[in-house]
Amino acid sequence: MGLFNWVFGKETQPEADVEEADIGFGRDFIRIPSRDFLGRSSKSPDGRYTLAWLDGGPNQSRHGRWILLDTRKIVAEGAMPRPNDGKVANNGVFIINDWGSIENLSGTLAAFTSQGTPLLSRTFSANLFNNGLSPDGRWAVCQTANAPHEDGNKLFVFDLCSKIEIGAFQPESGWASSYTFIPDEQRIVLGYQNGGRFAYTMDGRFLDRSAWLALGLQQGDLLIIERILSEAAGPRSPDLIALLLPAIDIALAAERYRDQRSQARAYRFRGTCLDATGDLQNAAAAYERAVSLDPKVGVKRRLDQIRKMLAR
Repeated sequence: MGLFNWVFGKETQPEADVEEADIGFGRDFIRIPSRDFLGRSSKSPDGRYTLAWLDGGPNQSRHGRWILLDTRKIVAEGAMPRPNDGKVANNGVFIINDWGSIENLSGTLAAFTSQGTPLLSRTFSANLFNNGLSPDGRWAVCQTANAPHEDGNKLFVFDLCSKIEIGAFQPESGWASSYTFIPDEQRIVLGYQNGGRFAYTMDGRFLDRSAWLALGLQQGDLLIIERILSEAAGPRSPDLIALLLPAIDIALAAERYRDQRSQARAYRFRGTCLDATGDLQNAAAAYERAVSLDPKVGVKRRLDQIRKMLAR
């Protein structure tokens, strides 16, 4: 067997038909005793195809494998060192992330036809976070994790019909948990655990940035608050401050920001907003609270200036 076939799988004919009773489905798992197989699985949107995979583990303690079923019949199977995050389309086209080596920051996205024939493979100098596939099997995406390489922290977009990579960009809204493709408009909608859904063009233009910022303010997201403050050119308007102060209150009360460092950042932002309105007394109080929580929060110089102004 060639190296390409070992790493990326190969078109294979099932050794023998597998009886339906030999296949057991769980919520996200599948068991096929005749193949000595127990692994994770996912179904095509229409429920026809099932893709299953078994990770060989970081130390390759077992053989990594994948299996494709049409209804309950195995139609293709192959080998891959660390298959994960499988997705299968309604036409049986499927993709798998090969996690590769954690130590070497590497991973591979592999795509196949419904017969298990390789369509495309792309190896990255970064670990893989997740992927997505359109229901018709044409479009695929792959999100990489942070890495000291140009491949790191990017969403890569592929046209599987043309077998090419068509774009790569860093989603400003962060790593998504799901992907929806709108081919007619050449858009990808990134879905998030907090309920947000934001559209990008396939070359990375952020179409729903205003909606992303608005949701961040509603949820008291410190990263969004900091982003808006840093982008505000010149004097910050009263309207902007009126939007930011309630968002900061939400952040201060949020369970996810109960640590001292996050609280210090929130009080720093509060001080910045009050400072912009000329409310120096309350701005100083917010800065003092921030410094008491984190002496390195970055407001000591401005706090000293305000204290001198108030003393006069």
